[in-house]
Amino acid sequence: MEGAIDSSYIVGPGDYFEILLPKGMDVVQVSPEGSVSVLGCGIVKVDSLPLSQAKAAIMGLLLTKYEERFVQVQIVKMRRVHVSVLGAVNAPGFRAIDPQTRLSTMIGYVNGFKPLADKKNMKLIRNKDTLSIDFTKYEMEGVDSINVLLENNDVVFVPYATSNQTITISTLKASETISHVEGRTFGEYLDNMKTIAIGDNRWTKVTTPDGKVETYEIAKIRDKVFEPRTKIELWNRDPFVYVGGAVAAVGRALYNPDFHAIDYIAASGVTIITGSWKRVSVIRDGKSFSIDPFHDEILPGDYIEIPRTIYEAVKDVTLFLASLLSVFSTAIVIYQFGK
Repeated sequence: MEGAIDSSYIVGPGDYFEILLPKGMDVVQVSPEGSVSVLGCGIVKVDSLPLSQAKAAIMGLLLTKYEERFVQVQIVKMRRVHVSVLGAVNAPGFRAIDPQTRLSTMIGYVNGFKPLADKKNMKLIRNKDTLSIDFTKYEMEGVDSINVLLENNDVVFVPYATSNQTITISTLKASETISHVEGRTFGEYLDNMKTIAIGDNRWTKVTTPDGKVETYEIAKIRDKVFEPRTKIELWNRDPFVYVGGAVAAVGRALYNPDFHAIDYIAASGVTIITGSWKRVSVIRDGKSFSIDPFHDEILPGDYIEIPRTIYEAVKDVTLFLASLLSVFSTAIVIYQFGK
């Protein structure tokens, strides 16, 4: 054997043992009936015995004819075992694998998990028993007891996550919904994505399960943990906020997640005499609504409008009416003079 064999290995038909005898060496195979036949000594049953007990049984048979110091037994080749992997994996099905194969290696043989695999509630069906496996504890914490050795005729079942236990990450070109893993950081999700790459994306828009929208720089939230049903959009462009109305510099300003409307208004040079602080509104997704410029949240793409004061609005109307009256009066004078 090339490597060490786990002490829990169960011997069965197809295993090979090497037996050292006084006159040479013999290699014997466990028969389909589960027995080993040693020339000149007889037959001993070893099927379903742990490796140490099987070796002791063969050794006991040899000692009926030879002295202990002249004989030795060791396993030299193990049989193939057959395991089925079903559910949310990329290549489910039946596999013939080497013995001493662990669960993590078997997952590699079936090309890994699907994005919606519920790794927290995996099942291992062995004979009449069903074992529950939280594979995330092995992935995130390295708990070796989770990474079990597979046995012949084991069935591994990987369920799909329910819709309320997922996270969606998207870009302009692709979207991927994956299983939520408790405690997993945003950066770890990104590192394990199959179809989503960060590329030149610098910003992310996060919509929480309760509908709250937040915007972050990707580099600053790699260690952030999100709740299930969170939706995350990656952006490769700088987000802007637009400011208009009674300001000196109408136009756009680079979005800052720490800013409120008052900050953008101040940066745009509000005209204090004509601008109204009490009636600031925001146009978002085609809808206009009033906001508190000092406390309400501003999102990328918002249009902040600072209306003119009522006095300024009335003054403009008055001036317009005065101009209109002047034109009308002049027209009348010209008309009368023409007569």
